[in-house]
Amino acid sequence: MRLLWPKARVRRVTELTPAWLRARSLRGLVVDLDNTLVPYGVAPPAEGELAAWNRALAEAGIPVFIVSNAKPGRTRAWARSLGLEGWGLAGKPFPWSLRRAVRRMGLAPREVAVAGDQLFTDVLGANLIGAYSVLVEPIEPKKGLPHTRWVRALERRILDRIPSPQNGGAREPEFGE
Repeated sequence: MRLLWPKARVRRVTELTPAWLRARSLRGLVVDLDNTLVPYGVAPPAEGELAAWNRALAEAGIPVFIVSNAKPGRTRAWARSLGLEGWGLAGKPFPWSLRRAVRRMGLAPREVAVAGDQLFTDVLGANLIGAYSVLVEPIEPKKGLPHTRWVRALERRILDRIPSPQNGGAREPEFGE
């Protein structure tokens, strides 16, 4: 069950600032696309807060990769829009695509955060490779593929069992830590 426990939880991926990452000795970031970086189905380009966040990470020298189970064309379009590298049909939670991104950064998995909105793909994949797993609150939790909505109901049951200050546990973080 611990493989499904995120090391941190945030409301939005833009909370993963250079300062936030450095405070945890993290030097790279792998992000999911749909419902983490952008709403499901939205087309590029990146604007506003997302574009500013991406610039801040680039200026701080923090490499960012998009690794998504979405279609490759959609993932590449967003990666190009942000000036990043990325690929789709990643096969998460299987670790090969996450390991590939970490290798391309030239970092060890323990130096990289993997951020996404799903326990069974993003968090599990991050934990399998030994990266710092970050669960991001979905941008639009009610949108997405039909199976995603079913999985979110199961994820809520699991999240209720993860120790947190709200249910008498100690360490596990809540959204916004």
